[in-house]
Amino acid sequence: MGDMQSLLDQARALGEAIAAHERVRAFVDAQITVQKNDEAVALLRDYYQQVEHVQKLQQEQKPIEVSDKQKLAELETKMSTNSVVSGLMRAQADYTELMNQVNNTMGNTLTAKQQEALKPQSA
Repeated sequence: MGDMQSLLDQARALGEAIAAHERVRAFVDAQITVQKNDEAVALLRDYYQQVEHVQKLQQEQKPIEVSDKQKLAELETKMSTNSVVSGLMRAQADYTELMNQVNNTMGNTLTAKQQEALKPQSA
């Protein structure tokens, strides 16, 4: 059980290190900035509602009207030109890249250790 606790302690320490990373802090700050900006909140709400609407049409195999596509494109343009929303998107991309790198590093290390353990031993 001690080995399990040690592993959990290391996981907790990794979580704390990730939480303190500048990319995570920037992502949290960007989320807070969006929450304080009514225009950004409304824009994101409208965008996600339109995405859900289009996805529902796709799932139901119903045609997606040109007006639905245009509305989605219009919202995407507005999001890209809104500095608060575009800042959130950049921060989210940086955060996602960080988390993917951490996950890949852990996965690659685990895979390498497993493969090493499975190699036939030399006599």
